[in-house]
Amino acid sequence: MSITFLSILLLLFTFYLIGERIVRFIRKEQNQSVFKLVATIFIWGGISYIALFPIHNSNTLIFFGFIVVFFILFRLLSILEKNERLLTEIIRKEALKDLK
Repeated sequence: MSITFLSILLLLFTFYLIGERIVRFIRKEQNQSVFKLVATIFIWGGISYIALFPIHNSNTLIFFGFIVVFFILFRLLSILEKNERLLTEIIRKEALKDLK
């Protein structure tokens, strides 16, 4: 078993993402659910396991690509949820303003 610099980098990155999601869940930030927490731990934990114990060195590069894709998807999902929340607030304010 040879641990490369890229494997260590991927492992640190996945620990950061899992830790960030746990902190958000503990702080009870909006739109943080148990499902998101479990999905994050499962996906990133699996990727970190494969990065730590690769069958071939090419697997590390492939999973690095997966990490980038998952990271982008999670960020886009967070941005989308934030925009939906802001849009809902704007619509509510406008609706209440029309009632007065």
